[in-house]
Formats: sequence, C-alpha cells, structure tokens
Amino acid sequence: SAASTEPIARWTTRRMVLWPVVDLRTKSLSPLIKGEAAGESDDEVLRRLGLGSCLVCWLSEAELASPPSAARVALLRSAGCAVGPFRLDEAAKAREWLHAGALYALLTPDPATPPAELCAAVRQAAKDAALPAERLLVVLSPAAETTSEQLLLALESLAAKTGSGCRECERPHTVGAAAGVLLLLPDAAADAALLKRVSASLAATDRLLVVVSGASLSPSLARLAELHALNLGLAAPASLGPLPRRAERVAAPTPAAAPVPSVSGGFWRRAEDVAEAPAGGEELIDAGQALAAAVRSDRPDGLLSTVVEEEGGVALGLVYSTPESVCAALRSGRGVYWSRSRRSLWRKGDSSGAWQRLCRVAVDSDGDALRFTVRQYGSPPSFCHRGTLTCWGFPSGLRALQETLQSRRGSAPAGSYTKRLFDDSTLLRSKLVEEAQELAEAEEPDDIASEAADLLFFALVRCVAAGVTIADVEAHLDARALKLARRPGNAKASGEYC
Repeated sequence: SAASTEPIARWTTRRMVLWPVVDLRTKSLSPLIKGEAAGESDDEVLRRLGLGSCLVCWLSEAELASPPSAARVALLRSAGCAVGPFRLDEAAKAREWLHAGALYALLTPDPATPPAELCAAVRQAAKDAALPAERLLVVLSPAAETTSEQLLLALESLAAKTGSGCRECERPHTVGAAAGVLLLLPDAAADAALLKRVSASLAATDRLLVVVSGASLSPSLARLAELHALNLGLAAPASLGPLPRRAERVAAPTPAAAPVPSVSGGFWRRAEDVAEAPAGGEELIDAGQALAAAVRSDRPDGLLSTVVEEEGGVALGLVYSTPESVCAALRSGRGVYWSRSRRSLWRKGDSSGAWQRLCRVAVDSDGDALRFTVRQYGSPPSFCHRGTLTCWGFPSGLRALQETLQSRRGSAPAGSYTKRLFDDSTLLRSKLVEEAQELAEAEEPDDIASEAADLLFFALVRCVAAGVTIADVEAHLDARALKLARRPGNAKASGEYC
C-alpha cells in the first residue's frame, strides 16, 4: 500500500563502520539479535538493523538462483543490502537482485584465479552479465598459501586508479573493477600490518571500499575504533540490543568457520566455504552503539549534533543525540533524541502525538554530525513545539500544497473547486489529460513552468485522494534509479488516454 512505501535512500556507504551480517538462510532471527524488538517481525528488525548501515545478507544458493521474492524486495527497499554470495561464473544471477534494489552484489572468484588475473576475471564477469562495477563487492578469503603480497596485488588491481572523495568514488567513472571488497581474514592478529597497508594505499584514499571480517575479528567498540581510524568497515553479526552483560552473554548464532578448502594450488577459498563464514566473532555488537561511535563531538557535553529531515530532504530542525538515544532510536524504529533541558531521552511524539517513523540515519562526510531521515506523523504532522512542520515555520512549494490538499480533503466546503475535484474522478481525469497536453505544447520557459505547476497541482490532488504522498512518489523514483534495465519508453497509440 502507499502508506507502507519505504524511501530508497541514495546514501553513501563510505562512512559506515559496522556492516551487520545477517544469515538469511535460517528460518528466523535469534532473540539475541532482536533485543528489545523481540515482538517485531523479522522484516522490521532487519529494517532497523539497516537504518544506519548496509546489511551483508547471506542467502542460500537456491534463493539466489531465483528472482527475489516480494518479501526480499521489500527488504531491499527498506534497507541498504549487499546480497550474495554469487560465484563469479554465475554473476548473471545477481542482476535480478541489483535490479530489485540491492546496493551491492557479493561476488566470489574461482579458487584457482591468480591474483594477477582477478581484475580481468571480475571485469569479464561484469561485462557478460551487464553489471555496473559500482554495485559490486568482491568477497576475498585468501587460502592459507596466499601471501600478503599476492592479496595486495589483487586489491590493487580492483581499485580505482585515483581517489576522488567518498561520494564520487561510487560513481561509474571513478570506480575500478568493483566498488570494493569484503575481506574474510582467518587471523586478525597476523593481519594487523596488512590492514594498515590496505588502508594507506587504498581505503584512506577512497580508491577502494574495504570491509573486513573474520572469526578472530571480535566485534567490539574498540575494534570498530581501530578500523574506523584506518577507513575500514567491519562486517560482523549485530543486535538491536541491549546486549546482556559480558558475563551473561551466550555465543552469537553465527555459522562455524569453514574448513580450509581441499583444492590444491588455490588462491581463494571456495564459494561454498566462504558462504559458511561471514562471521565477525562469537559475540554480537550493538548496532546503535556502533553507529554512535562513528561520530565525534567537539562540544563540552559530548552531545552529537543531529539534523532531522523529512524523506524529501526538508529540514525539520536541529536536535542533539547521545549514544543512548541513538540506540533507543534504532531499537524502536522511531525518532528518539536527547533533551538538553530535561537531560533525558526525548521520544518524539510521546506527549504530543506527533511521532516519527525513522527511515534512515547517516553520518556526514566530516564525521561530526548525524542526519535522521523520518516520516513525520501527527495531526497536523509537526516537528516544532509551535505546531508547524519545521522549526523554521510552514513549508513551501509542493510540500505546502500537499499539506493544504490533505487538510481540504475532509474540510473543503461544498461547491468549491477542490471539493469538486475530490468528488468527481471524471473531472479530475480530464484536467490531468488537459494540463499534460498544455505542458507538452508550451514553448517559452515561463509558460512551461506555469503549465508544469498546473499539472503538478492536479497530480497532487489525485495522489492525496488516493492517500499517496510526495514521499511515496519519490520512493518510486529512487527505486527506479537502482534498476539495471529500462522499458523502451515508446509512446502509446494515439487516443489510449482519451
């Protein structure tokens, strides 16, 4: 339904420290993963886990071989997801998943592919399957015989030639053979020096997105801080929390480490072995704490500056967060902040009824501010204590028109033009066709703008009458931006719309 349409966030993944690993081959999520959201559905828990991160979704070979189900498409629409693993020789199977909205496809190379030939193999597979390089993550799990130099050679071959900033680096013309790599390392202690070299030559210069994981990379805030300083991400099992005290913890429900492949002479572990080891250790990490740890504050009180915006990018106000409030926001899926006056959590809407559904949390490029993207509710929807949508007064433009039409839908006086449009679908349809024709025939810039305004007015009347919002329309536009194929777009036969 329109009311449940989720925004497709056009977010960068470069500032993400934690990449929550979720094993979707299991029938249901562990209560330890759900935490305080134990009463919610698995789909809603996954949405909340992905509010400030990109989920690393491990799926069964059978599921990956088919187009994503309606439930999986809903997940891809509500959270950023890297899905896989797809064998490089079966990369075409990833196309349907990327087309449905997955941010990344996880590709695993043939074990016998030499590091010097990995780039060519990835490029050929992407070309054959028509996959964009900026939507690919190569999963590399070096075999015991593979040296650090060989691994670095493989990474260097996949990277862009020069770095160009976190946002631009994910665009087609500034990406190498793939957007990044997911490194599954068997021994974190032995690889400390390797990670520093990877950071210095690749991650720190934005030449390659590098996310690391491994059975000995225990997920902790200290580990996250170490990797964050190296511009690396950590893929590890996560929880909405709160987690039990360390003495009370039980082992996280992660797959056991896979055995070393028996294929002699291989450089990489087999895809089926890699699929058994996406773990980051035996314990879960709190997703909210991990997100807050990626933000720094220069305030004496340590509060985190937080900009709150609607799905369309309209700024609602400036508030402050703490690690505690960020955790509470993710666990509840709502807008929760820190009240400086009360010195306590501020659960937006608890007293006013103007609550917020949390759609996305992002860290800015400098790492010193948060952005909460929300869907504002209430009657009327208002963020400010004065009853206006924003702390800067009333909205303008299309957002103001939508609010006016929503108000008049139930209160427009009999005989008014707006009332007639809401009540007479034939009249509304005729006006939509008429204004579209006038827009098509307009030639002067001001006339085009005027006719477009007329058409948008009647289009919004149609949307409001059906309970559709501007955010719902924008969600469809953003979803289409992730599609890999387009319809021909040819004009329909004359008279079809009459």
